[in-house]
Amino acid sequence: MSNFVLDHKVTAFSETVILGASGYLLIKKGFEFSISGWLLNNALQQSAVNAYVSVSAIVLVLAIILKAFSLIFQHFPAIKHATVEPEEISACLQVMNKEISNHIIKCNEDESPYLRKVREQHSFDVNTRLIIDSLAEHMRKSISSISVKRKDIFISLYTFDEEKNSLKYELHHDPRRDIVKSKVIRLDTEVFSAYECVKCMNTETITSYVIDKSEYSKGNPKRHKTMEQYMGCKLECNGFVYGFINIEFHNNTVFLDDDEMRDFMEENIFPFKLLLEYQYLKKDFFQKFEEYEKHWKVA
Repeated sequence: MSNFVLDHKVTAFSETVILGASGYLLIKKGFEFSISGWLLNNALQQSAVNAYVSVSAIVLVLAIILKAFSLIFQHFPAIKHATVEPEEISACLQVMNKEISNHIIKCNEDESPYLRKVREQHSFDVNTRLIIDSLAEHMRKSISSISVKRKDIFISLYTFDEEKNSLKYELHHDPRRDIVKSKVIRLDTEVFSAYECVKCMNTETITSYVIDKSEYSKGNPKRHKTMEQYMGCKLECNGFVYGFINIEFHNNTVFLDDDEMRDFMEENIFPFKLLLEYQYLKKDFFQKFEEYEKHWKVA
């Protein structure tokens, strides 16, 4: 309802009607001029004048009601999101705990287990997919006052390639929709310089927010057509950046300002951000430890 009441056209209608009615009352008081009286004497019959007065009264009352609700929503904005229990995190943690348990079992099978075999048990792709899908489901539950469909939330995950100074596409939600244009995003080219993830990656900031879609860089035309708001954040640990996550809200305006976006990010996105960072840390750990094992055998 707040979207309708605060719409520019609705606001213009209510304010124009109230302003016109106020001006008419001043003219009527000062010059004793009555539109209904003039119409009765010069143009219409009594029944038509009565209908005109009734319609005018209804329009004026409607405009006053709309203006009253507009003031209420402006000073006491309706919150479209709420804090809900992140039940999806429990499912993610359960999968990760089982994976760690399998690592332990593998290590206990042999006195000198090969790290490569242990590393192969780390399902990075499967785990990150689970986390992103769980995040999308949690977001739909958190946005409580409007109906949010699968296609209304777009999430994409990119891995940072430090050597090539680029972001490499990993996956997106909903995976059934083919709406990803840029699979590799260079951080040092003019082509992608307006992308929010590039601007964020090239600065010290961790998060990025876009309230107004007109300020959002146009990537995929099909996606940009329905996109309303955006938020994104780096995936990092101890100053090392592993990747970036983009979140777009489509067909609905969810947040009124940056503060609401920031609160939603900290309360609902950051827990899943930590889970993603854990996957990258674990992947990096196995890779470095495997390299250490190779060097140790050579030595």
